[in-house]
Amino acid sequence: MTTTQALETHPAPPPRVSAAGADDRGRAALERTWRRPPGLLGWLTSTDHKEIGLRFIVTAFVFFVLAGILALHMRVQLAVPRNTFLSNDVYNQFFTTHGTAMMFLFAVPVMEGMGLYFVPLLIGTRNVSFPRLLNFSYYLYLFSGLALFAGLAARSTRPGTGWTSGRRWSRCPRSAPWPGPSRSSRPCSSSGPSA
Repeated sequence: MTTTQALETHPAPPPRVSAAGADDRGRAALERTWRRPPGLLGWLTSTDHKEIGLRFIVTAFVFFVLAGILALHMRVQLAVPRNTFLSNDVYNQFFTTHGTAMMFLFAVPVMEGMGLYFVPLLIGTRNVSFPRLLNFSYYLYLFSGLALFAGLAARSTRPGTGWTSGRRWSRCPRSAPWPGPSRSSRPCSSSGPSA
């Protein structure tokens, strides 16, 4: 058997790669896998916990500023007695939106954003579990906050039940007289449950 025939029947083994070279190729493959696409689409669909956490924090502070503007309007209304800057209904609508935004669009999401940013770093993981679900939850949060403030801007759908949106308080008519015998038997009074 000649050397040419031996090479045709038994191909040469692949060249040996050092452990460092294999690590470099593996690392490069992982970096390609974990890299986000460039541009706006890449930013919008990013699954990096740090970017999503920062989005939660920045969006929470935007809602904080919007709720603060509502609080400023309410303080102007309360600055002098019998002020007509805001009507009773508009004041209640601003109060409802302000309270809901401060609790559910600022306080909770800003802490969630800080947790999303720091906890994976503290425990040494590369990312969180289900990062696409986390990205989806951010967009649900963003659009629900925009819907709350859009509802305030639309005159027909303004919320006005108080920031707790409790059933007991949301059923109270402001101007309708109560035909009952006493104030304590009124369904909207604070002394008992609603009917």
